[in-house]
Amino acid sequence: MEVTAVVLHGGALAHYDVEVRNDGVCTAHLARFNGRADSTPPRHIELKREGRRWVSNINDPDLSEDIGYAIEMKVPKEIIMSNSRKRGGHPAG
Repeated sequence: MEVTAVVLHGGALAHYDVEVRNDGVCTAHLARFNGRADSTPPRHIELKREGRRWVSNINDPDLSEDIGYAIEMKVPKEIIMSNSRKRGGHPAG
């Protein structure tokens, strides 16, 4: 499944194309950024839901949470949470 996530980063909109796999892992690719070149967000982010938080391969937890929230608005929770359940995550998370 593929969705678009639009988030605010550095005062400008960042548009990510996000591929959501059936195991709950999400791959986000920066499609467009309307801000300054020196504040461009990461171009490639791997995200997954762990409990109540989104974790990723970047060192910007706020951006990870914002993209994760945008994903949650468009993707069924069963798909997002399938990864944490398989790995032993808390079912109420």
